[in-house]
Amino acid sequence: MLSRRMPPAYSVLSQYPCRGSISKTSGFSPRLSQQLVLWAIDSLFTLTRDKHHGQGSTLALLLSACLLLVSSPAATQVKPTKRVLIFSEMGLSSTAVALVTQEIQSSLENDPSYHVDVYSEALETTLFPDEASQREFHAWYVYKYRDRKPDLMVALGPGPIAFLASYHAVFFPDVPVVFCGSSREAAHNPILDSHFTGAWLKLEPDKTLGVALRLLPTTKRVVVVGGVGPFDLGFEGPTRRALRGYESKLEITYLTDLEMPSLLDTVRRLPKDSIVFYTSISVDPSGRHFINAKQSAPMVAAASDAPVFSMVDVLLGTGTVGGYVISYSAQGELAAQMSRRILAGEKPESIPIVEGNNAYMFDWRALRRWKIKESNLPNGSIVLFRTPTIWDSYSWLIVATGLVLLVLLVLSAYLLFERRRRRLAEVSLQSNLAFEELIAELSTYVIDLSPDAIDAGIQHALDKLLSFFKVDRISVLEFSVDGTELLRTYSSSEAQSTPTIHRFRLEEYPWYTAKLLNREKLVIADLEKTAGLSQSEKGSFTSHKIRSIASVPLEAGHTMLGALALMMVRDQAEWSEDLLDRLATVGHVFANALVRKRADDALVSSEMLKGSILRALSSSVTVLNETGEIILTNSRWSESADPLVRDASMVVGTNYLEACRRAGENGDAAARQALVGMEGILHGQQERFEMEWPHLKSATSQWSLMTVTSLSNHISGLVVSYVDISARKQAEEERLELSGRLIRAQEDERSRLARELHDDFNQRLAVLAIDLERAASVISDSPIEATRRMHELWNRVSEIGADLHSLSHRLHSSTLESLGLVLGVSSYCGDFTEQQGIQVDFAHKDVPRRLSPEVALCIFRIVQEGLRNVKKHSGAIRAEVRLEGVADTLHLSLEDEGVGFETTNRFSRAGLGVRSMQERLRLVGGRFEIRSRPKQGTTIEAWIPLNPLIADAELTPWLAGKS
Repeated sequence: MLSRRMPPAYSVLSQYPCRGSISKTSGFSPRLSQQLVLWAIDSLFTLTRDKHHGQGSTLALLLSACLLLVSSPAATQVKPTKRVLIFSEMGLSSTAVALVTQEIQSSLENDPSYHVDVYSEALETTLFPDEASQREFHAWYVYKYRDRKPDLMVALGPGPIAFLASYHAVFFPDVPVVFCGSSREAAHNPILDSHFTGAWLKLEPDKTLGVALRLLPTTKRVVVVGGVGPFDLGFEGPTRRALRGYESKLEITYLTDLEMPSLLDTVRRLPKDSIVFYTSISVDPSGRHFINAKQSAPMVAAASDAPVFSMVDVLLGTGTVGGYVISYSAQGELAAQMSRRILAGEKPESIPIVEGNNAYMFDWRALRRWKIKESNLPNGSIVLFRTPTIWDSYSWLIVATGLVLLVLLVLSAYLLFERRRRRLAEVSLQSNLAFEELIAELSTYVIDLSPDAIDAGIQHALDKLLSFFKVDRISVLEFSVDGTELLRTYSSSEAQSTPTIHRFRLEEYPWYTAKLLNREKLVIADLEKTAGLSQSEKGSFTSHKIRSIASVPLEAGHTMLGALALMMVRDQAEWSEDLLDRLATVGHVFANALVRKRADDALVSSEMLKGSILRALSSSVTVLNETGEIILTNSRWSESADPLVRDASMVVGTNYLEACRRAGENGDAAARQALVGMEGILHGQQERFEMEWPHLKSATSQWSLMTVTSLSNHISGLVVSYVDISARKQAEEERLELSGRLIRAQEDERSRLARELHDDFNQRLAVLAIDLERAASVISDSPIEATRRMHELWNRVSEIGADLHSLSHRLHSSTLESLGLVLGVSSYCGDFTEQQGIQVDFAHKDVPRRLSPEVALCIFRIVQEGLRNVKKHSGAIRAEVRLEGVADTLHLSLEDEGVGFETTNRFSRAGLGVRSMQERLRLVGGRFEIRSRPKQGTTIEAWIPLNPLIADAELTPWLAGKS
C-alpha cells in the first residue's frame, strides 16, 4: 500500500515537469510516468523504516521492475525538445494572434523529428501602451527566460518586432527570430541583424478602395473609421497616404476621433452613395478597449447602412464585405514554414524575407446583403462563407434521381409503344379472326339453309356484315332476267329496317356496269375525283345519296350474278385492298347462296341443294366423315383421279386420310402436308386449310389448289376440294411475257423517237441558230436594240435544241449503250442534279462490266422513275443512288431524306411508276421493295439475279400450306 505521506523528493520533482521526456509511442503519458516515479521513491523511503527485511526485499524488487518499466522505453525513444517562444502584440484574445499561433504550433507539432514546447507571451500594447509599462514588460520577459534559452523566437506584431530588435543582441544572442504580422512602417523600420527573417505585411488601402468603387461605381463618399491605439495608428497613417489620390474624386471623411456610441450612430445615418472603410479600432478616444474581429468590426458592420470594406482577412465573417486584404492565415503559414526550416538546422540569413502576400477576399453573405454581383469581382478573388446551393449539396442525388427518372421515362415510353403495337396487332388479329369466324359461320349457315330460308338467311348475314364492316349500307345487286337492270334484292342499313327491291337501269351507270361485267373490283372513294365517271353517272349516284362505294362481282363459275356493294351515304371512305378481298370472300358465299336459290325451288330436296352447292364451290369436291371416309363426291371428283394420291379409286367408302398417310410414308411431301392440315381441322386446331402444289399429269406439269374446311358446327367431318390452277399459273407467266414484250416495244419506240428528234429537229434548230447568229453579225447599221433581240432569239433557239436533246436522252439513253450502266447512271444523276436542283450522290461497287441489255435498261429506268418520284413527291434536297454487285446478284438502292409516307397500304395506292418498276423487275426475275415512314424519307431497293439459273429459281413451283 502506497504511503500517504509526501516524500521529500516530490517537492523536487514537481518543480521539473516532464515536458515530452517520454515518447508518445511508449504507451505511458508523461503524467502517469511522473506518478510512477514518485510512487517508487515514496516506497523507497518507506523501506528504510520497515523492520521486516523480507518484505523490504520484495518491495525493492517490485520497485526495480517498476523503474525499469518506466525508464527503459523512455531511454530508447526520447526525442529532442525544441523551445519556441512567441511574442505577440495582444495575446491569444486577438483573432489574428490566435490564427498565426495555431498555424505555427500545428505545423511544428506535426514534425516527428522533435518534440516542441511552445511558449506564448503578449506585450499587451493596447492595454499598456505607455513606454514605462512596456519597459517593465520587456525587463520581466528578459528576466523570466534568462535560464531557459529558447531555440527559436517568433515576433508577431510591430511591438514584439521592435522589442526583439532592441534586446536581441544583449539578452538573446544567437537565437534566431522569425517575425510576421506587421509592416515595416508599423514596426518603425527596425534594423535587423542576420538572425532575423520573416514576412512583412504590406498595407495597400488604395486597392481595397479601388475594388470597392468597381463593385459600387455610384459611390461618392468614403467614410474611414479607426481608433486611437498604437495598433490603430499603424493602420491609419498608411491609409491616409494611400487615399490622397482619391480626394479629388471622392468626399473622404475620417472618423477616428469618435467614441464608439457616436461612431455607430454616425454610420447609421450615412447617405446612400457612401461606403465605410474600416481600418482598426482597438481603443476609442474614451479609452475603451476592443478586439477588432470580435467586437469593434462586427459592431460597425451591424450598425452601418452602407457597405463596410476592410483590409484584414480575420475581419471577414464579421459583416464586412472584404477587399484587397492582408492575410494573417498566409502570414502564419509562412512563419510556420520558416520556423520548421530553422529548427531543422537552416540559418536565418539563408531564408529571404518576404513582403506582402495580400489577396482579394470577400464575404459571400455581405455581397448578397448589399446586392453586389459576384461577376464583377476581380479575377482570382476568394469568396468565403458561401452558402452551398441545393446543387452543391445534392448534385449526385439530383443526377441519380434524374437518371432514374429518365430510365423510367424511357421504359414507360417503350412500354407504351409496345402496348400500342401489341394492341394494334391484337386488333388486326382479332379482326382477322372475327372475319374468319364470320365467314365460317356464314358459309356453314348458308350451306345448311333450306331453299325457302335463303332470303331470310342472306338478310340476316347482311345485318351482321353491316356492323362488321362499319358502313352505312350493304346491298346485294342482281342482274334482271333481260340483263337491262340491276335489282337491289337484299339490303341492310341503319336507317332502313325493312328491305325493299329497287331497280337501277344499267344505261344510267355505264362506267360502273362496264367494270362489273368485266369482273373487276370497283372502288369509288370520292365521286368528284374518280376518273371515268360522267356527270350523269355522278348525278345518279348522288340522287341515291351515295358518296363512296366499294363493289365486287358476284359470280358462280362463268355466270355473272350481280354485285355485292358497301356504301357510305354520310361521309367519304377510303377502301383498303384487304377490305375488298374480304368483301370478295363474302361475295363467294352469297353467290353460292344465290345459285342455290336460283337453281332450286321449294320442291328441290336438301340433297340436291347440297350437290348444287358442291358443284358451285369448286371443280372437284368430296366430303369426309370424322374418320376420314369419303361420304359424298361431285361429278368432277368421280371423273378424274385424285391429284394428291394419284388414285382414281377414291370413291365413296374409301378412307382418304389413310390414303394420304400411305402416300406420305412413301415420300410424298404434299400428302404429308395435306394430312397434317386435315387432322388439324378434325382436332379443332384450325378451321381452314389451303395448299398449292405442282404435280405431273400425263407427263405434263400442272398446279392444283386444295381447300379443306370443316363440314359444319354440328357434324364432324371435312369438305375437301381441288381446283386446277394450271391455267392461272400459265396466265401469270403469259402476263409476265406480255408485259416484257410491251416494255420492249415501248423501248424500241422510244429509241426510234430519240433518233428522229436528234437527227431531224436538233439539226434543223442548230442551223437556224447559226443563221440567226450570222444575221445579227451583218446588221452593223441596225440599232443596238435590234442586235440585242437577235441575240436573244439565238439564245432561245439554242435552249430549244438543248431541251430537245434532253428529251431524247430521257426517251432513250444513248449514254447507256455507249458507256455502260455505271457511267450511264452516273451521267444521268449529274444531269438530274444540274436540271432539278436536287443533289444526287452516286456510288457503285463491284458492278460487272458486262450486263445483259435487259438488266442494264431495267436498272436505268428504275433510277429514272425513282428520281422523278423524289422530285415530284418527296420534297427532299438530296438523294443517294448506290449500285453494287453482291455474289451473283445486282443490288440497287435509291434513298432520299424527304417527307416519306405510310407503306401499309402502298399497293392499293401505287402509281404507274411503281407498277412499271415492279413489272420490269419481274421480267428479269428480280424483286422490289419500298421502305418509308412519314418524315423519315423513302428507300427503294431492287435485287436482280445475274445468273439465269437464279432467275429461274425465283419462279420455281412452291409448296406451302396456310390456315
